[in-house]
Amino acid sequence: MGPDSSKNVVYNPTEMTINRGDKLIWVNKDFGIHTVTENQGLFGSKALRPDQTFEFTFENAGTYDYHCKLHPEMVGKIIVN
Repeated sequence: MGPDSSKNVVYNPTEMTINRGDKLIWVNKDFGIHTVTENQGLFGSKALRPDQTFEFTFENAGTYDYHCKLHPEMVGKIIVN
């Protein structure tokens, strides 16, 4: 997560497809504080300062939409096969 070339704060990539059992690690590459918060509350990070990480292992297939609690326009999606 971090700034893109247009100065918008985004998750990069905004959508990712993985397999069941895969672990993702989000890294805050921005200068601000962000969270990784699944929309239904299935997982969520604490407030991540620059260079801090959040890990989650996806045990179940499905689509997981998430956002930053501090910047609700910042959204992402994980598709688990």
